[in-house]
Amino acid sequence: MRKIKYTLGVLALALMLTTQSCEDKLEILPNSSLLTETAFRNVDDLQNALNSAYLNYNNTTVAFNSIFTDNTRIGIDNGGQQVPLLSLVMNPNNGTAANLWISRYTMINHATRLIEASDLVDKTGRQAEVNHILGQAYALRAFAHFELFQYFTPDYLDRTGLSVPAVDQVITVEDLPRNTVEEVDTLIESDLAKALPLLDASETNVEFITTDFITALKARKALFMGDYPTALTEADKLIAKYPLANPLEYRLMYTDQDNTEVIFKAARVLGNARPGNIWHFGSGNPFLEMSAGLQSILEDGDIRSAVLFNDERISEDVFLINKYPFNVAFPFLLDVKVFRVSEMYLIKAEAELRANRFEDSRGTLKLLKDARFGSSQPAFTYTSLADGLEAIVKERRLELAYEGHRWTTLKRLGLDLIREASDCAPLDNACQLLNNDRRFTLPIPAGEIAANPLMVQNPGY
Repeated sequence: MRKIKYTLGVLALALMLTTQSCEDKLEILPNSSLLTETAFRNVDDLQNALNSAYLNYNNTTVAFNSIFTDNTRIGIDNGGQQVPLLSLVMNPNNGTAANLWISRYTMINHATRLIEASDLVDKTGRQAEVNHILGQAYALRAFAHFELFQYFTPDYLDRTGLSVPAVDQVITVEDLPRNTVEEVDTLIESDLAKALPLLDASETNVEFITTDFITALKARKALFMGDYPTALTEADKLIAKYPLANPLEYRLMYTDQDNTEVIFKAARVLGNARPGNIWHFGSGNPFLEMSAGLQSILEDGDIRSAVLFNDERISEDVFLINKYPFNVAFPFLLDVKVFRVSEMYLIKAEAELRANRFEDSRGTLKLLKDARFGSSQPAFTYTSLADGLEAIVKERRLELAYEGHRWTTLKRLGLDLIREASDCAPLDNACQLLNNDRRFTLPIPAGEIAANPLMVQNPGY
């Protein structure tokens, strides 16, 4: 049995059933193949399936975007942890690529099963509740496809180029090929269009999908697709609705005590992987630290400096990452901010820049910087696309550090990854990654290639 959604079962069985042939492993029915009719009997079952779909959003993108870029370096207590990823080693057997592929397709699978099962359950007196559940399921499926699109698509702007399999039905025995960028985009747009009227417009809990999540996803996707007018329109909707956090609110946001500018965050509770453990041991000692490159662009008076960097715990030479703090009730267990209005300002500034509205772009970017300093800052002065993008990329690096954006920003803009000498000195040949390097697209996992004869590997792997 060869299929996308069962790759997780294949990988697990490969560990447990080493005496069986490869074909035997692929023919074993996974647990996820329970009949829909028996798995879904009432609305509560739909809600449980939705909760399960949410749980598949893990910390993989946060880890990868910080380690496989220029935002981290080997930490004082490193004993080999994450050194291959920090050394820019990437191949089809890489755990990050497999983890991202499996988790997002599992999310798609759970959402699709829920959607298909919704007609089978008794909805008496609970239709509005079912609608809201369905709206979230469609939105999660769109979001998971977009996440896969970002990491496994070689060229975002080539509408006929290969992207990832677009899955809108429960797969049982079919092999699926990769779809084009156009086809994946069409499915995402279709799912968002279905989600929007189903969602309860009065829902404001930022730990769950709301109508504002749809708007934020549209803005981000439009930026990646080069549709800058749409990116600007959608970003403006959220800028009009969400204020930027002041310095105190900004600091409290990263201890989960303030949601002023949060549009959606992935809740982390006891039992979940803790974001701060991406870089630290449970004791708080770091096996990875903030890079000297990132530390060097932090400015006194910028609240982002205090949030990103803890300079109080060991010594002045140790750059402790502080965005998911140790000194909370459950160390390092903080929610992951997926969409914030500050990103919308960055999207707006870039969209304005690409429309040659330099003054507007400078003004938008200044509003964000003023909020982070709590006072008026010097005006930006760029007058060209290249200089404007340089300023915006710097602000994106500061504003969105350790939230899962750095690698995708460099990839989207075709920028080289260049590390400070002190950050890459202990590593072997890992000081730069040119924008045309194959590693700016992740490989299709080896397990998927082996299980699916229609799957095509990305170039260079």
